Amino acid sequence: MSHGGVGGGRGEVSPEPNLTPLLDLVLQLVMFFMLVANFVMDELSDNIHLPVATQAKPLTAKDTNIMYLNVSKDGKILLPVGDPLTTPEQIKFYMDQAAKNHVLGPAKAREVVTVIIRADKEARFLNIHKTMTAVKAAGFHKLQLRAEIAANT
Repeated sequence: MSHGGVGGGRGEVSPEPNLTPLLDLVLQLVMFFMLVANFVMDELSDNIHLPVATQAKPLTAKDTNIMYLNVSKDGKILLPVGDPLTTPEQIKFYMDQAAKNHVLGPAKAREVVTVIIRADKEARFLNIHKTMTAVKAAGFHKLQLRAEIAANT
């Protein structure tokens, strides 16, 4: 008696490929990319409206060790989780913890990590300077300010 397949009942197995491992792999990749995209988006805040600058430069491929700090228009550092940071002491403590938790270790992190400050266009420079000073007090020396690139007209 034939149970389907090719061969007319001679015990031959049908040549259909097993797609289960392929589907497993595809689903794992989809989940991985969803998580990675989620982590990247957590660092950037939609509440920050960057100023427009004609000389703004986009990030390059060599910029790999990056940490974002979002400064709201009232001068608070917005974090993905938790309350915003308001004082230089809180900012310094946060940066010290980030250095301790870095994969390369605290000393190396302070050397190689570029801290990008995304300040709202209506933020006072005094608050931005306070943030920059606290970051430098924590030992980070590579700082950048972010702006939107002005459209060429």
